[in-house]
Amino acid sequence: MFFIPAMAWILYTIVNHGKQIIVLEQKVNESLNERMGRIEKRVGGIEEKMDQINENVTECKIVINDNKNLHTQISHKFDLLLTKMDKDD
Repeated sequence: MFFIPAMAWILYTIVNHGKQIIVLEQKVNESLNERMGRIEKRVGGIEEKMDQINENVTECKIVINDNKNLHTQISHKFDLLLTKMDKDD
């Protein structure tokens, strides 16, 4: 007689604990998904910034190379001018 109510109470307690565990698991999953979303946004922002930096570096290399070529041309023309001036003297 005492055994059936005790088993019913134990079974009821186990079911309630199971429900609470499920609710807690859902809350944890929601929290993790929210945090993962924020991390993905940060990483995505960083990736975009890295792409912009890479583009800027490439553009700077092109400008530096163009300036180097221009400097070489100016130097060559200056050398030719000096050579012509030396011949005229």
